[in-house]
Amino acid sequence: MNKSSLRRQLVWPYVLLVLFVSATIGWVSYRAGEEAVRELSQRLLTDMADRIGRATEQHLAGALTALNAVAPDPRTLPREQPFSDDLAALERRFWVATGLSMDINNYVYFGGADGRFIGVDRVNRDLVELYLREPGAGKRTVYAVEAPGDCSRVLRTDDYDARKRPWYATAVRRSKPVWSPVYNDFTSKEPTITLAKPVYRADHSVAGVLATDVTLRMLTDFLRTLKISEHGLAFVMDSDGVMIATSGGELPFKMVQGVPAPRRIEEMQTPLIREAYAKVLEWKNRETDGGAPGENDFTAVAGSLEIAASRLGQKYGVDWISVVVVPRSDFMGGVTRSFIQGIFIAAFCVIVALVLGLSLLNRVLNDIRQLTDAARKIGDGEPLPALNIRRRDEIGQLAMSFSEMEHNLRIDKLTAVFNRASLIAQIGFLRRQLAQKGSEQPSFALLFIDLDNFKTINDHYGHGAGDRVLVAVAARLKEAVRVSDVVARYGGDEFVVLLKGVTDVHDVIATENKIRDIVEEPVQLEHGSAQVGMSIGWALFPQDGEDVDALMKIADQRMFEAKKGRKAAR
Repeated sequence: MNKSSLRRQLVWPYVLLVLFVSATIGWVSYRAGEEAVRELSQRLLTDMADRIGRATEQHLAGALTALNAVAPDPRTLPREQPFSDDLAALERRFWVATGLSMDINNYVYFGGADGRFIGVDRVNRDLVELYLREPGAGKRTVYAVEAPGDCSRVLRTDDYDARKRPWYATAVRRSKPVWSPVYNDFTSKEPTITLAKPVYRADHSVAGVLATDVTLRMLTDFLRTLKISEHGLAFVMDSDGVMIATSGGELPFKMVQGVPAPRRIEEMQTPLIREAYAKVLEWKNRETDGGAPGENDFTAVAGSLEIAASRLGQKYGVDWISVVVVPRSDFMGGVTRSFIQGIFIAAFCVIVALVLGLSLLNRVLNDIRQLTDAARKIGDGEPLPALNIRRRDEIGQLAMSFSEMEHNLRIDKLTAVFNRASLIAQIGFLRRQLAQKGSEQPSFALLFIDLDNFKTINDHYGHGAGDRVLVAVAARLKEAVRVSDVVARYGGDEFVVLLKGVTDVHDVIATENKIRDIVEEPVQLEHGSAQVGMSIGWALFPQDGEDVDALMKIADQRMFEAKKGRKAAR
């Protein structure tokens, strides 16, 4: 055997072995990253769909609140109050109702059974329009007004008759608040849905219908403010397949002879919407066939797409579905690039040396193990450990993406402290240590903090100042406790501090006093300063209970008692 054949016998097995090992490691790495990203992506998509649902339901709830401000639900009143269709009195009520949420339900109106009509539309902060039609009048007049009772400036007149609008007869027939199907608004011609509520006189005859509008364009503008992903989008549809709103460039309505008209999902040209709708139909058909009745959420994979959907609005009288669809490449791009690069690394390893190759492969595997373990910990609600991955390649980018996703899931965006879900997850992690043999038994204390008179700060200085106060309080709370302790924003102006390793009430009281000394200093604002007060309640684990809800309830009760004591002391 000559040198050439011997070289081939020595080199080719080595080359094939390194290529095989490298390819195997690359495949394992890709699969591990794929599984980790899939788990996180499904969680993120589901969370986004739920967030869209909650925000949309806030719009729907705001409409009902606006109508109840004019004519309260009889079930909430101690005695029956007949509806008065006096136009002057209604105008004053409409000014109040439209001021509750000027960005959402800024138009409230009433159509009477005798043809009268009145509506107040806060077009913007500088323009308020009054729509008025007296009983027996042939025309409706639109005024630009500055206060109730102002009819000095006429904008236009029209032939509007509320009794001929699609929402009027539906509300009278149903005898309760009801959302109309999508239709074109009389004035703007834009696709709109209307919440209509019949109202009655003392003799229980129909006085007319109260109503407020939500335009599809407004819901679409809201969706377009959301950051889905580079190529992902979100949309809302009704149960009949009519598009309500979309974050994409394609509008949810079409033009028919120069007039906007609702668009069905089948008419949309965006491939992501059409493919996601096919999966939503399968989901709905499974429910129809008895597969999973009552299921409110689902996730699915359609080829290269990740899809999440959630029902919304049933309690407000609509049957809508929010859908989020993202190409898997938006999540898997880094993993795919890492796999391709691994092939070139394998070829390079053949040329350089087996030791260098093994060292590189061990490093890659260690990083992948960290990422997989991090994905598992995030899924179980455990704190994410620091990822000791110092790389500038795709694996490093994936590690950075993990940290960023974990940060977005667990950190309150305004105050930069932990959010409520993260706090509960960390408490759950500490409680699970009780069942682990050989591990140190956990002990901790919870401080439930509620800011005193925070509404006064918002009312006096504005919500921007209120946000600055919340940011300052969060920073001071972090300064007042140890690095190992957890500060979380529980909601609104409520904070919770988790004191790890604390078992004694005296330590809790000492920490509480320290927090007061630091936090209750005045907060400097753009135009003055705000005095921050706080009421604090506490609970010890496991003395006061081993259940999160029980601990929070005890801490909340003690906080409430402290607040009453502070008020009594003033």
